Amino acid sequence: MHNNASLTETASSVKTKAPWYKRKGIVIPLAVIGGIIVVSGVASAAGGGGDRDREVVADQPAVSQLVEEEAAVVTVEVPDLVGMTGADAQEALAALGLKADAGGDDLAMPVIAQGTGAGTQAAEGSTVRLTLQEKPKLTLAQENAVRSASQYLDVMPFSRAGLINQLTSEYGSGFAPEDAEFAVATLEQAGKVDWNAEAAEAAKSYLDVMAFSRDGLFEQLTSSYGAGFTPEQAEAGLAAVGY
Repeated sequence: MHNNASLTETASSVKTKAPWYKRKGIVIPLAVIGGIIVVSGVASAAGGGGDRDREVVADQPAVSQLVEEEAAVVTVEVPDLVGMTGADAQEALAALGLKADAGGDDLAMPVIAQGTGAGTQAAEGSTVRLTLQEKPKLTLAQENAVRSASQYLDVMPFSRAGLINQLTSEYGSGFAPEDAEFAVATLEQAGKVDWNAEAAEAAKSYLDVMAFSRDGLFEQLTSSYGAGFTPEQAEAGLAAVGY
């Protein structure tokens, strides 16, 4: 009888025991709980991160597409430069985003050939090789005539005819007519003389000395005994002074 009662009591106590984590005297460290939670969170993150990574990669452009975009080159059509001065050709190319290489030649000389043909497509920023006409070797008389013509223009205004007359006159420089013509043409080709501007300066100079009517000043500017400008140049001079 005693044994049966003990067994019954033991069985009853087993049934009523609380779970181990609710039993008095058993303390579960917070760090352990936290560790369980953290580990669980890490595992969850590790489990779901792969899908997100795949989504990011899928949104990025393909490598071949990036290479093609980087390889895209802007091209422009090369103009016909033959006959232009080297300076004008250089300016025309610069406006298109191209460079000019004249090899150190005088840019006042005309272009006689170009390395990249007219109408050819060239990459923006590329260089077009220019071949310029060689600068002619001058005789001593030609060199001095050019220098003298430039000096005269620095001192006072001249028409073309008036400058040649000054260069050839025995009361002027006394150059041969062909050397005087060469000197004036050289200044014209180099863009170092503007006959309309010379006419304007001459008109102002005449008005500084004495009063002229419009017709009188026009006559003075065009007369062979006066300045010797062409009618068109004289009109430009009159307009510049307000006539």
